[in-house]
Amino acid sequence: MTKIRNRIIKGFTLIELIVVIAIIGVLSGLLVPTIVGYVREAKINAAITDARTIKQAIEFSLVNNLAITYEDTSGAFNKTLYLDQNKDKNKRQVETVGAFTSYSWYTYKKNQKSTSKSQIVDTMIAGALDKSFTEVWKTGKKAENPLKYNKDSLNCAHYLKNNDTNFALVVVYDTMGMVRLMQIYRKGVLVTYVNGEYLANTSPKAHFIGEGTWDTIYRDCGVEAPTEVCQISLKNGQVGNDGKNTGWF
Repeated sequence: MTKIRNRIIKGFTLIELIVVIAIIGVLSGLLVPTIVGYVREAKINAAITDARTIKQAIEFSLVNNLAITYEDTSGAFNKTLYLDQNKDKNKRQVETVGAFTSYSWYTYKKNQKSTSKSQIVDTMIAGALDKSFTEVWKTGKKAENPLKYNKDSLNCAHYLKNNDTNFALVVVYDTMGMVRLMQIYRKGVLVTYVNGEYLANTSPKAHFIGEGTWDTIYRDCGVEAPTEVCQISLKNGQVGNDGKNTGWF
């Protein structure tokens, strides 16, 4: 004869449940910020990695093609970079540079057969991006220069929404084909390459530099700007065929 003993199953008391919930709450409070921090850091690192790839592709294309092309590329270097902020603009030190933006990308996508002097170089850059970057970038619904989006109320996020696209890009390069400034906004992160380093801005109000001095980029990221960038700014205009400055953004 088998005797089955009665077993009494005892559950948690109310006090024990409260203690367990409290412990879970404390652990969550400790772990959640850490996990969020890791996710944010991973997102920034991925954005900077992409920016490096883009910069390398652009410089490779410029350095190689500018040296061997038989086309006249002088028209591409028609932007003015101020190197100081002398109150008399006519006395400011300047550097002649070229630029490629989302506006250039849109124009290239719509008319890849253009032979204008400025768009010859745009075609080099856009072609390099096509080959080196795997993400499908939406051309957008209109041609608008992202440098207009240079303040909190008119920022990078607004550019993507207004232009129905998934990225915004600004590149300033010198006559040797080296990138002087690059800003790219994707997936909520504005990555800027300036003065040999990459800076990431994840603020919802992140905006492009426009014609502001480049130390603004550092301040927006909450870091101190090196002295050498504090006087540099991109002129709101370009040199036209008649030698006069015309509107750019």
